Order: sequence, then C-alpha cells, then structure tokens
Amino acid sequence: MRLDSRQLVSDKTRAVHYDPDTGEIVAYVWGKRNLKTARELRTKLDELGVDFGYICCDNWDSFLTAFDFDFKKVGKRYTVDIEGNNNRLRQRLRRAFRKTCCFSKKLANHFKAFDLLFHYVNYGWV
Repeated sequence: MRLDSRQLVSDKTRAVHYDPDTGEIVAYVWGKRNLKTARELRTKLDELGVDFGYICCDNWDSFLTAFDFDFKKVGKRYTVDIEGNNNRLRQRLRRAFRKTCCFSKKLANHFKAFDLLFHYVNYGWV
C-alpha cells in the first residue's frame, strides 16, 4: 500500500492519508502544521495497523521527522494523486473551502461534515 499526504491550510490544517489504488481515506487528523500533528497521524496509522511500503509527501520537515524511515518519496511528482483527491473533496464539500451562506461558524460542524464525506468516499457513495 502506498500512502500520500497533503494538507489544506486555513484556520486549521487537516492531514489526510489515503491509498491511491483504492481511493480509500485511511486516516486524518486536525491540527496545526507542526510535529505534534504529524506524530498524531503516525500514531493513528500505527494503531490501525497500516503497513505501507513508502510514504509520498511534500517537503514538510515535521512530517519527514515523524515518519523517520528510508522509504520516503519527497517531491511534487509523488503527490500528484493526492491533488486529485483534494479536488474531489473540494467539489463534494464546498462549504469547507469558501465563505458563503452555507459556511458554518462552528468548527464542530465542519469536522462532522468531513467525517460524513470521508465515510461516503470510503464506502463508494461519492
């Protein structure tokens, strides 16, 4: 299994790991773009028992530190798959990316909206 990582930065950052072969979203965390968030994601993947051959990521130092093994592929050409996934999420959940009449002021509502979207993506409804 190959996992890709990318984050969308606004007030909060979400780091999503997914399998590009199946399109399944394996794990995600909310937090700032720092080492603590990267370690939380690594812990979540370890708890799930995710075994991966290598990690594709951008040049995020905290992420490189949290996933400290030799099978890292760093660079834009390795994160192309996640860009397509981000476009799919952006199209399906527009409320998270622009402030319009459907933009909620409560952060908990955004978290629940992403939970529902990830559930739909993983079970083939989107």
